[in-house]
Amino acid sequence: MGSTTCHHGHMAGGVMGLVFLFVGITVIAGAALLVSGRWREGLPETPPDAERPSAVPDDRPVGSLAASDLEQIRLEQAPRGYRMHDVDDLIERLSQELQARDDEISRLRGEEASPDAPA
Repeated sequence: MGSTTCHHGHMAGGVMGLVFLFVGITVIAGAALLVSGRWREGLPETPPDAERPSAVPDDRPVGSLAASDLEQIRLEQAPRGYRMHDVDDLIERLSQELQARDDEISRLRGEEASPDAPA
């Protein structure tokens, strides 16, 4: 007579497909977390930015940094780039350095120093 089909076979195949899909996604997500470094056994406790020492040399007077000093600076990486505190400190210090050099150039040329100059 006619062939009989089992509808349970189609349902079991669909469930197995979903199981394999779930396992595949889990493995890929786990590998991505492992590679990105976000899946670690207990992340180390890190103090807030205010408690950390800055990567920018602050033991030297403004106007004394050289290009070689900048080559030595290594900003600490955070989970999403660099620590904002370090970058802000570096930008502020470089701004002061450039202003000090501009004022020195103006002084040597006999011009007035900029009103933004640090005292």
